[in-house]
Amino acid sequence: MIEAINVKYKKSWKAGNTAINLSEIFSPKVSVAVWTRDEDPQLNRYFNDVFQQLGMGLRGVFSMDVLKQELNKLLPESDGKEVAIEDIYLLSDMLTCLFDCDSVGMRIAPLTSAMCPNFHVDNIPVRLVNTYLGDGTQWLPNENIHANPSNNTSAHSVKTPFGRGYNNSEIQQLKPFDVALLKGQAWEGHEDMAAVHRSCKVEPNGKRVLLTLDPL
Repeated sequence: MIEAINVKYKKSWKAGNTAINLSEIFSPKVSVAVWTRDEDPQLNRYFNDVFQQLGMGLRGVFSMDVLKQELNKLLPESDGKEVAIEDIYLLSDMLTCLFDCDSVGMRIAPLTSAMCPNFHVDNIPVRLVNTYLGDGTQWLPNENIHANPSNNTSAHSVKTPFGRGYNNSEIQQLKPFDVALLKGQAWEGHEDMAAVHRSCKVEPNGKRVLLTLDPL
């Protein structure tokens, strides 16, 4: 049976329930492409169990040839470790295939507070984000950002640190295990389509584990 593809079309972002939707990031009109996928309870439990052991997190540049071996060395032992390695490898493999490269810049960040609480854009071409534990990344659709916030009469308008405005009701948020590609300011020819995003708040005593991958 062929799985039905459920794609939501927006002006500057697209979300769908198959991985092929990530290729939408190559559209000059798209700043965020999302693959919506179900939570994996085993992965969720694994990252909850090893949260403290992750310490300050993991960061490095890895070629696909050695990624699984390196993850096996770096990730703490607990039930679900092999599933975690396979999932991170899958996302890395998809990213390197999309961007025709053979290495990824990987970061696994265990968080108890928002890492980047203010809306911003990244000065890179593109980044993959996925949350294994806790809430997902928030972003603003480009079409809902006001170039001149002082001219917006809405009582709910908020000003970004870089001078543009938005309404809180327009904030979008990834769900746990959603995989998103966020365009950065260094994407040649698409500089004005950089995704405006931020880390979500983490509740007191809460936990969040964020995976980011950069194609290299």
